[in-house]
Amino acid sequence: MSSSLGLEEDYLHNAFGGSDGISATMRVNYYPRCPQPELTLGLSSHSDPGGITLLLTDDNVEGTQVRKGDAWVTVQPVPGSFLVNVGDQIQILSNGRYRSVEHRALVNSDKERFTIAFFCNPRGNLPVAPASELVGPGSPALYQEAVTFSDYRKYIRTKGPSGKTQVQSISSAMQPGPAA
Repeated sequence: MSSSLGLEEDYLHNAFGGSDGISATMRVNYYPRCPQPELTLGLSSHSDPGGITLLLTDDNVEGTQVRKGDAWVTVQPVPGSFLVNVGDQIQILSNGRYRSVEHRALVNSDKERFTIAFFCNPRGNLPVAPASELVGPGSPALYQEAVTFSDYRKYIRTKGPSGKTQVQSISSAMQPGPAA
């Protein structure tokens, strides 16, 4: 991913903590069978606050949806594969060239399902900002102030899952200019 942005090959690895260690978490999700799935969500609409998420989905039960424009698209399970989501920290580091994925989880009326998510994140105390190589006159910084991953997670927790509003709210491009 670093190379595709025109950065040094190890740029993202180093921005996440490099040889001092990155932050990683694994979570197992259980979605029980639900007789009225239209009345609930397994997990509300959100983008992952971290860097990259590897999701091992159930090979036989649909349940993950991604937003494409104004529509929700169901991701078809592919046996033995991972679903890879770009998170908010990659969106920030790439100055918006990579965009985090808004997604949600549904329950099924006939079958239960499990997923296993592996989150690769920056160390909590490292400031995250757009790579300086990706900022210039033709490409202004979309995120002016660096924020640590720990502070960003606290911010997300106070607001709750709400699509991509959190990462958009810290974007300088989303901030109003000075009053005339």
